[in-house]
Amino acid sequence: MDASVFTTIMFADVAGSTTLYEQLGDERANRIIDDVITMMSELTEKHLGTVVKTIGDEIMCRFNEADQAFTAASSIQERLQKRPADQGVKINVRVGLHTGQVLIKQDGDVFGDAVNVAARVAAIARGSQILTTKETVDSLMPLFRSSCRAFDRLSLKGKSEKTVICEVLRLDDDVTRMSTMINFMDTAPIVKQLHLKYLGKELYLNLESAAISLGRDDQCDFIVDSNHASRLHARIEIRRGKFVIIDQSTNGTFVKTSDGEKLYLRREDSPLLGNGVISLGVNPDQDNSYHIHFSV
Repeated sequence: MDASVFTTIMFADVAGSTTLYEQLGDERANRIIDDVITMMSELTEKHLGTVVKTIGDEIMCRFNEADQAFTAASSIQERLQKRPADQGVKINVRVGLHTGQVLIKQDGDVFGDAVNVAARVAAIARGSQILTTKETVDSLMPLFRSSCRAFDRLSLKGKSEKTVICEVLRLDDDVTRMSTMINFMDTAPIVKQLHLKYLGKELYLNLESAAISLGRDDQCDFIVDSNHASRLHARIEIRRGKFVIIDQSTNGTFVKTSDGEKLYLRREDSPLLGNGVISLGVNPDQDNSYHIHFSV
């Protein structure tokens, strides 16, 4: 008999599997992917989850509790980080989580909107990243919840309202850099407004504003139609009364202030202070066609 239950769905898949086959050959790549799928299945079961099915290089699981999904996803990423590179190729997995009502069929398969959302969240993640939704974060214990930060607000296919996406921060992230940033953020003066200008479009953010996204995708708040920009290249959010830019791209983000100081971010973040330009994926000294001007 089919059953409707409230659960957390996890999708995890090997990032860049096509490149893996090209660099390592079919037999070796297939063996590695099988090993990773087996590892993810074992860790899912260890953390009281159920493997619903595997599809090629992807695994779909369900958990009765969001905390179980959180620990399983974190354990998978921790295990992979310790795994040595295969012939110089590092194996990465991207993970997406979402919590909601699903329908469990008699054969164990799972259907419903929560499944679709979890799959779309996983597709957004980059290799070695865990993304989830606010619904899952709200279901986590306080300790786990404190390890999540706002990542983006996206329009997902089939959803009338934007979905709040959060990133799970791992303990092995750059603790020194994060601690320095926290200290700086605590002592820097609180700013009230950020002004962005790009090709005639202007945008003002205040301390009550939601995070905004920058990139090539037509759902971004600031669309930069450049070959150097990723689909979802970067975002700007408010932390402790300051505006912070977070790079989530392939080519990185440059920030150049009016006094000539230049900062390159690659999956890192930095506060925006004073005024200057943001350049997505290209050195601002080499190409100024796609400068986003900012002032705080």
